[in-house]
Amino acid sequence: MNAPAPSPAPDVRAEEIFSRTRAAFVARQYPPTIKYKVRVSGLRNGTWTGRSYSSYERWPSTTVIARNISDEEIADPAHPRGFALKIAGITTGAAVSPDILGIPKLAPTYSFGLGATPKPEASPGSPASLRTIGTVLAASRNYDVRLAGEESVDGTLAWHLRLRPIGNRGKYRLRDLWVEESDYQTIRLRTDGNFTDEATGAGLWTVEYAQIGGSWYLASEVSNGPVDTADGTYEHVAVQFTDIEADPAEHLDFGFGDTSDEAEIVEPAP
Repeated sequence: MNAPAPSPAPDVRAEEIFSRTRAAFVARQYPPTIKYKVRVSGLRNGTWTGRSYSSYERWPSTTVIARNISDEEIADPAHPRGFALKIAGITTGAAVSPDILGIPKLAPTYSFGLGATPKPEASPGSPASLRTIGTVLAASRNYDVRLAGEESVDGTLAWHLRLRPIGNRGKYRLRDLWVEESDYQTIRLRTDGNFTDEATGAGLWTVEYAQIGGSWYLASEVSNGPVDTADGTYEHVAVQFTDIEADPAEHLDFGFGDTSDEAEIVEPAP
């Protein structure tokens, strides 16, 4: 009987970059209440269609409150208007489609398991309330991490890490990271399967992050191939997060009373 092939030796440099990348995610801070819009669009038969939804997120609980009717339906319920969409340099315009992914209860702070779930504040005098001098994250062995090289992402020099899950592929979904060399911030990633809802199915998605008001948020998520939905199969699905800003007033009913759905977004364990 042939002995199993030995596992490749860890890529020490890649593991170091990955550990610092996770530390940068854990250190990210956000306003207590964030308002934003989620635009979900799909490409079918060469035409992009979609809808936009007003949403709120309470951070750090990652509770999302999403309006359960699209902006287009509110503006003109009898004749929803079309819109122009630009993705990868292609501009399209079309009539509005049905809810492609249902009501999108999605958080712009989502980290795909790279971040850590914030812990509740400890009471004064307890050991957990002592000041933290520094934070160290051990190299994750949930992935075999390899440094693919240096690449330019929209003019920014970044390390490209390739990740292979060790064990549960459905739980550990990251496949590529592009990490800014100056501060270890993730500016792009690729994931096999998106969100925590299996309605989007498996398949690769390319995810972009952008800095707004000093914090890093999701900017867009685009499927690399077909996506099966309740409305049928789309050649590609795109999710865009726009109009992101803090909202200390917490107008969580959107000014229309009880017209929203609430959900807690749970990320995969890091």
